[in-house]
Amino acid sequence: YLGSALQTRLGIPVTAGAPVDTEAVLGRIDPESADRLNETLMMSPGQEMTMDGKWRHVDGRSVHSRAWMRARQRPDGSVIQEGVVLDITELREVETELRRSEERSRLLAENAWEVIWTMAMDGSITYINPAVERMRGFTPEEAMRQSPEEIQPPESAAIGADYYQRLFAAIEAGTEPPTFRGEQEYYRKDGSIMTGELQVIPHRDATGQVIELIGVTRDISERKAFEAELRNLAVTDTLTGVWNRRQGTELLAADLSTRQAGQVLSLLMLDIDHFKAINDTFGHQAGDHVLIEIASRLRRSLRGNDMVARWGGEEFIVLLRDCALSDARRLAEDIRAAIAEIPFGVLGSLTVSIGAAEIREDEDLTSWLGRADQALYRAKRAGR
Repeated sequence: YLGSALQTRLGIPVTAGAPVDTEAVLGRIDPESADRLNETLMMSPGQEMTMDGKWRHVDGRSVHSRAWMRARQRPDGSVIQEGVVLDITELREVETELRRSEERSRLLAENAWEVIWTMAMDGSITYINPAVERMRGFTPEEAMRQSPEEIQPPESAAIGADYYQRLFAAIEAGTEPPTFRGEQEYYRKDGSIMTGELQVIPHRDATGQVIELIGVTRDISERKAFEAELRNLAVTDTLTGVWNRRQGTELLAADLSTRQAGQVLSLLMLDIDHFKAINDTFGHQAGDHVLIEIASRLRRSLRGNDMVARWGGEEFIVLLRDCALSDARRLAEDIRAAIAEIPFGVLGSLTVSIGAAEIREDEDLTSWLGRADQALYRAKRAGR
C-alpha cells in the first residue's frame, strides 16, 4: 500500500485497491539513495530506521524525502514494513542555499582586501580574516590574542572604549545600539602606524538582542599620506619649503585675531639685494639655490615660535611673536649678518635688506604689512 500523496510528491501511479508497482517505486529513486533503501528492505521485525532519499519525479525534477520506517511481524508470521514519508525538498533547497551562502561569505571574507573581524560581547575577538597580516603584519592568530593596548595607540583606543561604553549604555536602556564609523590608528608589527577607516556594526539576533560586533577596517594610510602631501603643497612654497604667501597671510591674520591686549608682535620683511643680477648673470638655477639657502639661514636664525613665509619672488616675511621692535631689530641684524658673512659658493657674499614694524593697537594687517614694506624700502634707499 502507498498513500495517494506519493502520486503527487513522487509521480508514482497509485490505484486504489490495486497492488503497488514496486518497480515503479524503485525505478524512481536516485542511485545515491538506492543502497540505503535496500538496507531498509532487509530490516528484521522490530527494527526501525530513518532514511533520507532523493527521487526522480515523473516530470523530471528531483524530490527529496525523509522516511521513518519499521518492520513488523503480523500474527500470520509474515513481515511487513510500515513508514511515513515526508517531502523535504524545500528544506533541502534551503539547506543547499544556506551552505552556498556560508561558503560564499567565507570566500569573500577570506579573500577580502579589508580586515573583517567579529567581537563577542565580552570583548574577545572571535574572528579575523587573513587580510590582517597584509595590513598589520600579524597573523590572524596573533591578532586575535592582542589586547586593545597592543592593537592601537592610546588616543584611538580611547575612542574605541568610548564607543563600547555608548553601545552598552544603549543596550542597557533598550534603545537603538549605535554603529561606529571613523578613522583609527593601528600598530603594525614593525612598529609603524597604520591609519584605518573603521566601521563597526552591532549584529542582532531575531529578538533584537545584540549578540556580537562585526567590524571592517580599510587601510587608508596611502590616502592619508597623499592628502597630507596635498595639504603641504597647498600651504608651503615648493622651492624653499617655508610657508607660501597664502598660508603666511592666514597665519598673520590668525595671530592678529587671537592677540591678547598688550601682546607685542613684530614683523620683518626681507628682500634679497640685486637678485635680478644673480639671475641674469648666473642663471635661474643659481637664483633658486640662493632662495633655498636664504630660507635655510632664516630658519636657523629664528626662535621656535617665529614664522617665516616666502612673500614674493625674492621677498620673505617673518612673524616674531612676543617680540617688541627693539628686539626685532636685533634679530634682523642677526639675520642680515648670517646671510652676509657666509659666501654663497661661486656667487660670493650676498646681502639682504630688512624692514621691521611692531603692531600698533587696533591696527589691521594691511596697515601693518604696509609699514614693514615702507621700512624695507627705506633700508634699500639708505644703501641696502
